[in-house]
Amino acid sequence: MLGATLLAGVAAGAPLEPIAQHGAPGAAAPTLPEIVVAAGAHGTISKGLFGANLLWPYGAGGSFDLATNSFYPAFVSALKDAGITQLRWPGGTTADSFFWQRAIGPQRSRKKNEPYGMQGATISPFVLDGPIPSTVGPDEFGRLLDQTGAGGTVVVNFATGTLTEAAGLVAYLTAPAVPHPSSNPSEPSYWAAMRARNGHRAPYPVSWFEVGNEQQAPAEYGWRAGSLVSLGPHPATCPSAGVATCLYAFGGTTRFSHQGVGTFADDLPQASFSTGAPRQVFEVYYPPVVPHSLTVHVAGTTWQLVASLARAGARSHVYTLDARDGSIRFGDGRHGAVPPKGARILVDYESGPHAGFVELYRAMKAMNPKIHVCETEQTDLAFALVMGRTDPYDCVELHEYAMPTDVKEGLTSYMEELLSFPEGEGRNVADLQAALRQYSGRSVPVVLTEYGQMVAPMPKSDPYFILSLDNGLLTAAQLIEWIDHGVPLAEKYLATSAPFLAGDPRRLSVESVLHVGEREGLPEWDPGLSIDSAMIAGPGPSFVSEPSGEAVDLLSKLAAEPRLAVSVQNGPVLPLASPAPALLSTAARSSAGVDLVVVNASPSRSYRAAVVVAGLSHKTSVQVSVLDGPSATSFNTRAHPRAVVTTESLATVPSGRFDWTFPAHSVSLLQLR
Repeated sequence: MLGATLLAGVAAGAPLEPIAQHGAPGAAAPTLPEIVVAAGAHGTISKGLFGANLLWPYGAGGSFDLATNSFYPAFVSALKDAGITQLRWPGGTTADSFFWQRAIGPQRSRKKNEPYGMQGATISPFVLDGPIPSTVGPDEFGRLLDQTGAGGTVVVNFATGTLTEAAGLVAYLTAPAVPHPSSNPSEPSYWAAMRARNGHRAPYPVSWFEVGNEQQAPAEYGWRAGSLVSLGPHPATCPSAGVATCLYAFGGTTRFSHQGVGTFADDLPQASFSTGAPRQVFEVYYPPVVPHSLTVHVAGTTWQLVASLARAGARSHVYTLDARDGSIRFGDGRHGAVPPKGARILVDYESGPHAGFVELYRAMKAMNPKIHVCETEQTDLAFALVMGRTDPYDCVELHEYAMPTDVKEGLTSYMEELLSFPEGEGRNVADLQAALRQYSGRSVPVVLTEYGQMVAPMPKSDPYFILSLDNGLLTAAQLIEWIDHGVPLAEKYLATSAPFLAGDPRRLSVESVLHVGEREGLPEWDPGLSIDSAMIAGPGPSFVSEPSGEAVDLLSKLAAEPRLAVSVQNGPVLPLASPAPALLSTAARSSAGVDLVVVNASPSRSYRAAVVVAGLSHKTSVQVSVLDGPSATSFNTRAHPRAVVTTESLATVPSGRFDWTFPAHSVSLLQLR
């Protein structure tokens, strides 16, 4: 490997790798770029920055062993090796159709959940999953935190859940058990006692909670997608143009017309058709139902609501309703007619009243005042505007995904464009931080609970690109931005997925979408499908560390250290229409000296630079760690698990200023001691 070869030479005292010089023969050599590290701390680098997303479905992306009812030991070890300090669960999109109380207790007695709810049909035509086992619930997640020492971030179900569920989840995870617990579900000890009965007396280390996931898109799913009936209690300043935001903030009631129905844990379109069986039960998508607002249409015919089916005639077109859970019950052919097989059932109804962020915040903080409760609707500052300086919120979620748009210019251009995103993403963070100070009158933390690269569009010539070393460079570059902007919490998407799954998993998993077949030890890629990101690639029982996980591990060495100011002067740029820096850097003061991280984003060029440590003394020994591989598109497989790896060595440099060569497509950590 390039990194290993280079560092072996440095450690042995050999000259650094030569760099091709540009310019006319006899011209003066170009001025070296300077990476200047200055004295003076600028806050502390948060331990919460080095996190990852863990999705609940499909055995948490193939990391959970159903045979032992525990996470694979190799996965737990891989999380530790990757330096993961924070885990987010039950996911992003998958959280907004997840009912946590179905996922506690013995596995055999758990009820099923649907991983993507109504979103399943809109994510992709091949995501057709209905109900699946609720295998990885709060206790499985909590025990993984215990095993790894990581902290937890939990997304509560806002789109289809309730205030009671959200508050109960906070207490179930974090309330201390007491000798004489309350029998009242509004008391934290009630839920703590339930957790103790399920085998875990102590609270779990979860301190961050998000109210929904990406709630800036209510039209795609959730009760807010309906037309406005009424808002919950709100200030007079709630703007008419911000109805969706006001519903998120203050709650309310919405109306749906000719909406399909689902069955238990199944909101996919086909679930709205009658099977012709007696005693069928369907559910509206967004309970509770406002009493007397429901109209049911069976194959275009309106049926009638009755209090009981017991006195209904065999041919009576009637049904009953439980307004609380939105369940609609039809007859058995003796007491009430059976909807004909294939008849589609549509409903008109008012959904609500639903609690908004303000109510959920109060209920969740009542269960544990020490937690952080984040809002997730932030895109155009509408939420901050309607909340003003009156109603509190502890943090604001931001998701930043790099998404190169032009896959036709060749792989090198694609990679260079990808690595140009982090600088702009850092500006987005800074702009949001400043705007929140203006609207709220205080410093509101911005947290990156998802970041990385969008799954599409991928280069057609390299379908496994999202596992590549270049993706690892992106992760490192994004982390540098989060460090430099004082972000307290960041969680890479994804901790694990299953790109090496054998078989056709389209009915099993959205995280890995490969067909059966072998090509150089890898499943054959179907161009109609896509591969999801993975810091740790599976499925179990064995796992492979991918470059993005290696990058997080490398940067995690700076956790809890004071950040130092660092600048790259006269630095090289990536040859884009809007040039972006090729060398990216951050630094910290450790107890033993200075830690400097440098990303060389160029897929093909090494760069020599002068490292200047100004106003800080250090010894001349350097502990060197370099993440590198044969090419920027290299990644690890089970057959070749160390194609991309971090290598370590020792070197000696002058004090204060020295020259260093940063290999192409690499992340370097220089620990000056």
